[in-house]
This record gives sequence, C-alpha cells and structure tokens, in this order.
Amino acid sequence: MVMYAQVSDVALLDSTALSDRLSEVLRGAMPWLVTISEAEASVPEHPGKWSAKQVIGHLIDSAVNNLGRIVRLQIEPGQSFPGYEQMEWVDLQHYAEREWAQVLALWFALNEQVAWTIGHIERGRLGNIGSVAGASLTLGFLIEDYIAHMQHHLRLMQAWIGKR
Repeated sequence: MVMYAQVSDVALLDSTALSDRLSEVLRGAMPWLVTISEAEASVPEHPGKWSAKQVIGHLIDSAVNNLGRIVRLQIEPGQSFPGYEQMEWVDLQHYAEREWAQVLALWFALNEQVAWTIGHIERGRLGNIGSVAGASLTLGFLIEDYIAHMQHHLRLMQAWIGKR
C-alpha cells in the first residue's frame, strides 16, 4: 500500500477538521475540473496512462473502498481490509466511455458523503486501529491518507492537462 500522508498524532486529529479539509479539496478542484472538455477528459496523459476520466474514476473507486473502511473501523476496530486491483477496477467500470459530467458528478457526490461521514466520527474512534493491504494504521491516518491521495492525483492531473 502506497502512503501519501505523514503520520500525525491521532490525539490532535479532529473529525470536523478532517471533513472540512476534504470538502475544501472538493470545492477547490471542481471549478477547474468543470472547465475540462469532454475531448480533453478523454485523452490519456501519455500512451498507456489514464485519461482524466479514468483518474477521477480511480478516485471514485478509492471513495467506494475507503467509505466502507471508514464505517467498518468505527464499528469494529482491528479489522483487516484487502487492497484492490486499481487498474482492473478502472477498466471494468469503463470510466473512459462515460460522459465527463457523469464521472465528475459521481466523484463529487461520493466524496460529499465521505466528508459528511468523517465529520460525524466520534473523536475517540479516530484512534481505532485496523490494517489495509497488510499495513497497520489508525482510522485518523486512513482519512488523512485518503485526502492526501486525492490531492496527489488532482495535482498531477492539473499539471498535465494544463500543459496541453
């Protein structure tokens, strides 16, 4: 499992602040994402790489997987979650064939739900420990890493689409 965030002191984490951070990422990205045309969203960065539709599709898959982890770790700490085959998830869901507006709407709606759920986590549960793909982590770190992962992909995508 690739990690994108630095480990924080879980005692300093606050679910409302984490929710707000995710909401800020969403609201910061949407103004430029909606300016990407259907044609631009369909062209891969390079041959063999994902298009913007597929990158956002990957972030949809991340939301689906992580929302389940976030809820389950609140219910029963100590759970172990598998990773997932990211390339296959993107391919099997055919994001490249969907309309850009539909992909964006799904990404935004799912992440609004993730942010809503995060904002309602009891502070003490942020320290619940579980594992993802064999890596032990706290619920708080899972959320921080989820947000950092999203920011990573959005930054990269903004850079290569902006060069066209």
